[in-house]
Amino acid sequence: MRKIETYERFHRHLAAWVDREIESLMVCGRGGVGKSRAYQTALGNRPYHRLGGRQTPLQVYNTLHDAPVRPIVLDDISALLKDDNFRDLLKSICETGERVVHWGSTTSKLEGRSHSFMCTSPVLIVLNRIPGRDADVAAILDRFDAVEFAPTKNEIIARMRCIFPEEQNLINLIADLPSLPSLRTLVKARQWKRSRHLSLTEELLAECGVPEPVSHLAQIIESFPDSEWCQEYVKRTGLTDRTYRRHKPLARQLVEARKSAK
Repeated sequence: MRKIETYERFHRHLAAWVDREIESLMVCGRGGVGKSRAYQTALGNRPYHRLGGRQTPLQVYNTLHDAPVRPIVLDDISALLKDDNFRDLLKSICETGERVVHWGSTTSKLEGRSHSFMCTSPVLIVLNRIPGRDADVAAILDRFDAVEFAPTKNEIIARMRCIFPEEQNLINLIADLPSLPSLRTLVKARQWKRSRHLSLTEELLAECGVPEPVSHLAQIIESFPDSEWCQEYVKRTGLTDRTYRRHKPLARQLVEARKSAK
């Protein structure tokens, strides 16, 4: 499985799938990095099937039967992949070129539909992680051009700036924190920022951890008079007084949180 670390390259893969240069594409990557938003943007106004979640294999069959040329997006299908009927259905859907999709049993829930149809749809599977060791699932996924989308922290921060240009100060704060954020981190932080009851910095520190320079500054605040904080911070961290001013609110919040916990 190839690894993709930039949004630009990821978007090019989706464009290749939309233009049917890639018939079957599988994207695996952690939640919150914008996989769903990216394929929705790539598809634009084109009608497509979005399947997954709590749908049954028969519901999937009926949906595809009624519009067998639309692109198929299988998003959040971990539960469906455990179903033998869905696996058989997916195997036939993911053959190359024109393929015949069958429903093997008789049931009134077909509602007059035939037991087979010709399908020409391109297929995209979106997963947060590959299901555990399962030979049948592995055989299905082997039919796909599979990529792992793992954007770097710099890529995620740049994407945040693109989507929410009005939140530069908040994004700067998130960029300073040690953990690898997701786009959902910013969505939650915007809610904390608007809240009358929550402290934005307190929630962000709990969510994303404390940068080492901020931890040093918190120790300095607890041990030195405020007139010496900046000088001691610069001496310990090798950073600038400008960075000190940026880290000071976080450090003071951390000190207050420690006092509350005692």
